[in-house]
Amino acid sequence: MQHKITLIFGLLSSLVLAGCLNQGNQLNMTHSTINNTQQFNTTQRIPTQCSAELLHPAIFRTEPLKVLVYDGSATYSNIPAEMVWSETKIQIEPARYAQETEPAQYEEVQATIEVERMRSELYATPPQYQKIVREIFIKPDYKHWKLGCLASSNASCLETIKAELVKIPTEVIKEPAQIHQRTIPAKTLKIKRKKLIKPGKGSGSILPARYTTIKLIRVSKPWKIISSLVPAQYETITVQRKLRDAKILTMPIACTSTLTPEQIRRIQQALLQAGHRLNLSGVLDTATIVALHAFQKANQLAIGGLSLETLRKLGLT
Repeated sequence: MQHKITLIFGLLSSLVLAGCLNQGNQLNMTHSTINNTQQFNTTQRIPTQCSAELLHPAIFRTEPLKVLVYDGSATYSNIPAEMVWSETKIQIEPARYAQETEPAQYEEVQATIEVERMRSELYATPPQYQKIVREIFIKPDYKHWKLGCLASSNASCLETIKAELVKIPTEVIKEPAQIHQRTIPAKTLKIKRKKLIKPGKGSGSILPARYTTIKLIRVSKPWKIISSLVPAQYETITVQRKLRDAKILTMPIACTSTLTPEQIRRIQQALLQAGHRLNLSGVLDTATIVALHAFQKANQLAIGGLSLETLRKLGLT
């Protein structure tokens, strides 16, 4: 019985010892892997030991803008009064005896006959326009990073782009349409006639009175004014609205003078994977710089150099 207990105790000890040995081997393998990974990351990382001023560009938004090109206004149409003519007879000599025994006595007078009455009317004048050329800014001035220029301490890559404007001819109201009042004076006609002072005496036939016919003017339909609205006219243009101003930031960058061809190829490879077409030449040429700036602009990063934030975005640090 004692022999069996000793045998079981020996088997258990062997199993515990084997487990410890396996755990030790696993720990050694994990430690070795960590060391190798750290060594790999250290050799693959691109250092950013220099610094430079980079451009955090302004952000614009494209918007439509309605521009008034023709000023709307009220307008009026004049419809004058309609007139009608009528005739009337005015006595210019009374009747008398053909054979007068005692002649009649007359006074020659000049009569004023109103043939058209005085009246007031309203009338409208049209609006007066003037032509003006309007200057509208479609994009404000902004800081720009020169194409293919890499940040360094020797030369400035920043330039100011002047604001863009467009000239649009417009017609604006100088004087609006107005309604005025006018007085139309009466029209008269002067007629010479004989006024009887003392009738005559006589016998026989009577000569009839003499008349003259005159035309009278009267309003049959009064004037009126019809108003209407001439709508304004617009032209739609496209403008760039600034949402954020540009900023100049001092940032850590990779020292281009110390970059190796292998490091440059890795940068080119990362840009290629981001969708920018270029050759893996190992040379920091213009095509690579242009692709770098395009990548930075697309990701709203500071433009100009191999900044730490750019290398992180490319997965190179």
